[in-house]
Amino acid sequence: GRGFCFEAVVSTQSTGVHGLDSAMNPTRLFNLFCMYGDVNKIKFLMTKKGIAMVEMKNSRGADNVINHLNRVKVLSSQISIAPSKHREVVVYTNSAPGILEDGSENVQVFLNSRFLRYSTEKKAAKNRLVDPTKILHFFALPLEVDEDFVLKLLEDKGCPTPTSISMHKSEVCSAGLLEFDSTEEAVDTAAIANHMQGSHKGIRYLMKIAFTGKKSMPLDSYEEAKPAGAAAGKEKKEDNESGGRNFND
Repeated sequence: GRGFCFEAVVSTQSTGVHGLDSAMNPTRLFNLFCMYGDVNKIKFLMTKKGIAMVEMKNSRGADNVINHLNRVKVLSSQISIAPSKHREVVVYTNSAPGILEDGSENVQVFLNSRFLRYSTEKKAAKNRLVDPTKILHFFALPLEVDEDFVLKLLEDKGCPTPTSISMHKSEVCSAGLLEFDSTEEAVDTAAIANHMQGSHKGIRYLMKIAFTGKKSMPLDSYEEAKPAGAAAGKEKKEDNESGGRNFND
């Protein structure tokens, strides 16, 4: 954990999250927690504002979110995450869900989500358990898109504006790095923009986001910034297929 020489180890798969801003909802919280373990259910309490219960698939996922996201600032509010005394998040299917300030439902079940990143050993091996920094890795976009497309996506979603962007093409998709002025801006962007999907020139797209653990933009060493297992051992494409733009130049 932050400021300590040890990591918290919990025996429950559920956590309580306090200090959530009114702009947070189950989807945005999932977008952060999914990087550290598979999420089963998220429930925002209607009687106590700013509090949510998150049930992970196992206690390891709960350990990970506590160790890496506790005391992180997201959407202008510092959150605290602690083990819950309740093993599971109870969802009542015979009653209507509560409605949060942004109009979304207060409960979401992610058991069958296609965005789970630890559902198989192969998927799990691609993730890096790192603290958030100001550098984000985005991936899974179609080959046809460019930097301007990514920047427009972020702008339309109301995300902070990155200070620089580096984009690269693999054989199957477009990926790259985004650098922000602060870790807080990167966390906000991950919460808002992770798993954005839509259509571009008739082609369906999906943008996934992950924390890199990098504190500076590694433009000359892009492979190191990818999640572990991603394109490992593969040769990089030719130089003219990669590049970067720094908006402070």
